[in-house]
Amino acid sequence: ENKVRFVGGCVRKSLCGDQIDDIDLATSLEPNQVKKKLNQKNIKVIDTGISHGTVTAILNKKKFEITTLRKDISTDGRHADVQFTSDWKQDALRRDFSINAIYADIDGRIFDPTKGISDLQNGKIKFVGLPEQRIQEDYLRILRYFRFSVQYSKKDFDPNTIQSIKQNVNGLNKISNERIFNELKKI
Repeated sequence: ENKVRFVGGCVRKSLCGDQIDDIDLATSLEPNQVKKKLNQKNIKVIDTGISHGTVTAILNKKKFEITTLRKDISTDGRHADVQFTSDWKQDALRRDFSINAIYADIDGRIFDPTKGISDLQNGKIKFVGLPEQRIQEDYLRILRYFRFSVQYSKKDFDPNTIQSIKQNVNGLNKISNERIFNELKKI
């Protein structure tokens, strides 16, 4: 019914032939609808970030994050106040990088509104929208930019992006040490 799609890292890794270690799903259903459907199938559900539209389903000892399509209303540099939407493109436009805004349905049909596949094939790590705006929405994206650059980039760093990072690097002080350490481990 086109109400649920894979998104983010699992799609990116699949396209690159990498091992998929986590599965994130996006849905046009609101969190309570998702919970109701999962409960009807006796699938364990955890409210991991319900105010942001995220629940975690546990099936066969594996976790699946399921997040309702959303748009950011405001952010504090780490957390956003969100409004749920049914618009897939609007959800894509709030994501961090084009390579993380690629969706695939269960049949493998791709929805790529930010041209992430092209960027992935060309080794280009590109923020969705303006780098400075994306960084100020979540300062952890600074470290994520470098992580994805190390993993996928075939080009020099974009000078405008580096300038935005330099101007906003002190925002990392708002990020918990645990989140920073987790991102550095992935690098």
